[in-house]
Amino acid sequence: MRLDAEQRLALELALQELEDCEVYLFSSRLDPCQIGGDIDILILSKADPFQLSQQTSVRFFEKCEEKIDVTVMDPKKPT
Repeated sequence: MRLDAEQRLALELALQELEDCEVYLFSSRLDPCQIGGDIDILILSKADPFQLSQQTSVRFFEKCEEKIDVTVMDPKKPT
């Protein structure tokens, strides 16, 4: 996993208030041989996808000005 200390802290802070969800890091940040790339996370939650995605992105960006893509899906309706 290619996240530095600042990115990890920002991600932890952005996700700390989430309840009853699962969070996954995916894409190029999982490959230690790659360089660069944005941070892609998947959140499985029943919360409003748009609101949760925006909220998480803003909280992350307040601590770390790195590009992040947040995808939110209801685990009961993976469409």
